Amino acid sequence: MSAKGIFCQTKAATNEEYRRELIGRNWKLALLCAVGIAVSATAALAWRGEVSGLPDYMMGVYCGAGAGLALGGLIMIIRNMILLGNEEKLKQSRLENSDERLLEISSRAIKTAVQVMMFAALAGGLIGGIFYPILVKAVLFIVYVFLFSYLVARKVYEKRM
Repeated sequence: MSAKGIFCQTKAATNEEYRRELIGRNWKLALLCAVGIAVSATAALAWRGEVSGLPDYMMGVYCGAGAGLALGGLIMIIRNMILLGNEEKLKQSRLENSDERLLEISSRAIKTAVQVMMFAALAGGLIGGIFYPILVKAVLFIVYVFLFSYLVARKVYEKRM
């Protein structure tokens, strides 16, 4: 019942620490569900009232993305609630998600994925900018947000650790 993934890692040493961590994650997931519902509802209302001026395809993208966020968050909340209700599954999940080897593998995979994503975003923005000049600005904005958030997060974690 455990999920070894990008958002599942833990450094909790005891089941009680892991339990508190899962409860905190559930609150974040509930917020994710609320955002998903809000995005879907807003898109559906705008489409129904024909006030957005966006193509139907984009309205479908917004509705689908919102529904996906809400459904994904709900599934993870249910999974966490099942873990919280079963001490043996909770322990097994904690042990699997705190394995140092898996944490290192995940850390390296995230680093590689970020490098590939940054390269692809820049290449796509620069090439796409030939056809849609605003695309370069949008992609560069995303890259700047990423770099700024990385620097801020690094400073925060340097002080905490």
